[in-house]
Amino acid sequence: MTNVDYEKTGYLHSPFKLFHLTDHEIKTYDCHYHDFYKILLFSSGEVDYFIEGITYRLEPRDIVLIGAGDVHRPIIRSAAPYERLILYVSSEFLTSYTDENYSLETCFRKNDKNAKSYPVLRSSSSSVHSLFKICEKLEASLSDKQYAAALYSRTLLLQFLIQLNRSFLTDSFRYIETGSSNQKVTEILRYINDHLDGDLSIDALSGQFFISRRYLMQLFQQETGYSLGKYVNAKRLFSARDKILHGMSLAEACYSSGFQHYSTFTRSYYRMFQTTPGTLKKEL
Repeated sequence: MTNVDYEKTGYLHSPFKLFHLTDHEIKTYDCHYHDFYKILLFSSGEVDYFIEGITYRLEPRDIVLIGAGDVHRPIIRSAAPYERLILYVSSEFLTSYTDENYSLETCFRKNDKNAKSYPVLRSSSSSVHSLFKICEKLEASLSDKQYAAALYSRTLLLQFLIQLNRSFLTDSFRYIETGSSNQKVTEILRYINDHLDGDLSIDALSGQFFISRRYLMQLFQQETGYSLGKYVNAKRLFSARDKILHGMSLAEACYSSGFQHYSTFTRSYYRMFQTTPGTLKKEL
């Protein structure tokens, strides 16, 4: 792919937002990321979806799961109507409904069972139809002015997330593995995300993968839209934020995510999230 800029886009000041969008012309989207979770329910169009270095060709009724901090962009291949429902959900909302028995973040996690999983879910089962129907009800509820309308919308969102995770856990869905990618970059991305607490300097990574510093930096930027240093820093910040949300102390979250100095961590955290880790901890 050609070299593109990336940036954080969108701000979520409520537990969730839902958009029903249709494009009738070819648009170009830059790589970007969010500090919230994104679920895309794809209805129609000729669209590829680039996520973390891999491009997936979508089919109608696919569900795309994009984690906080994942760099992504749609690639529109024709002027066929590109219709989708997009659901933004805050990390705080998901973790507020997590205990030792369940987590609404499960479908976003790459655990041992799904070590080779990918972010696009596909199924021919009735689960897909029911999930789209719940989202349509949720969309309608957002313009509802009746008694307890906001509470009703929240219950529909919870119903959707519970059903999505149930389908995921019972294998009603499968992760598609038809994405195209640069194999070397895929290996580097996987290594970085598995070793955030280790040495991820350019020298260390070029030695790990037996490629020159210059080629590593050029290849990574070309394939992901990120500079290597900014990618590593963003991933460490999102890791630390997630650990704080799940109850870890500030210092432990900092050092276990790969930061060597707490002051560097807090400055970087503020630049990324426009708040401090201490403020996040107090709000939990």
